[in-house]
Amino acid sequence: MCRCLEVSASGYYRWLGRGESSRAIRRKRVTERVKDTFEAFRARYGAPRIARELLDAGIPCSTNYIAGIMHKEHIRARNGKGFRYSRPVESKVNVAANLLKRCFQVDRPNRRWTSDIT
Repeated sequence: MCRCLEVSASGYYRWLGRGESSRAIRRKRVTERVKDTFEAFRARYGAPRIARELLDAGIPCSTNYIAGIMHKEHIRARNGKGFRYSRPVESKVNVAANLLKRCFQVDRPNRRWTSDIT
């Protein structure tokens, strides 16, 4: 396999025995802190708020870095329900009755007139 991939055997075994990089160790540490912060705020905080909390705790990180960790770990904030507009009550009060009732057949001209307000 080393010949096929054009890698020396000694290089492969050196890579195999190598420990974790400092970047991987930092990412694991930050991932644990992200999970703890996420659970501490009952799954309501997203990446911007968690990044702010970690910065306040003295852990240097960016919002995009935290968002990447959250995406990789399948962590997603639960947001509240969005605001829904309800129709105003006064718009239902001043509505004229439907006198025509979709009966458009007439016996002579100028018997029924309609309009459209949109």
